[in-house]
Amino acid sequence: MGRPVRTEPYDLGAAVKAEAWKLITAQGADAVALRAIARALNITAPAIYNYFASREVLLAALIADADADLGRTLTDAHSPHLEDDADVQLRVVCQAYRRWGVENPQRYLLFFALQSDSPQTEVSPTLAALIGILNKADAGGRLKKEEKLTLPPGLSGLLSEWKVKFGVENEFVLYLAYIMWSRLHGLILNEIGRRYPPYIKDAGELFRLEVKTMIYQYLK
Repeated sequence: MGRPVRTEPYDLGAAVKAEAWKLITAQGADAVALRAIARALNITAPAIYNYFASREVLLAALIADADADLGRTLTDAHSPHLEDDADVQLRVVCQAYRRWGVENPQRYLLFFALQSDSPQTEVSPTLAALIGILNKADAGGRLKKEEKLTLPPGLSGLLSEWKVKFGVENEFVLYLAYIMWSRLHGLILNEIGRRYPPYIKDAGELFRLEVKTMIYQYLK
């Protein structure tokens, strides 16, 4: 018996991504396989290749979707506070970042599903938001300065690219945004991965304390 013929408009690319998200939500990124998706959609595997040439191409498309969703979440949270002090903006953006990660743990982990030996030059929405806030704080004299900052050559080269991308003159702003993001990212990974010891009862409170500590450490 042949496969049923669809008569209604059908976006196969969107259906493939929707099925992939189901697999990711239930089992994680490792469960994503084009043939498994084809079976679930009752289509042949070659039909998927017309949209996604490989599993890696599909994962890259899903990562782009997750990245856009995170970006919208941060923008929605940050927009009402653009004229507030830098410390308020940092709290709002950082909390929105954590909330998105905790509510979408598999999507968050998906950002790291594709391994690459190439240096990471793209900037996440969270990092971009931190750069914008800190750059404005620097222009207003709110940043505590590092007198001598010697960066590793690889990181220095990356930040030089970001200086052009974001129009930021002070390299310390970019370094600081990167360090702050790294600290936040580590806490979120611990929380969604359930890596905290039993005596840590409130991961959210620990996250808020870290944000408060960074604000005290880096802002005047």
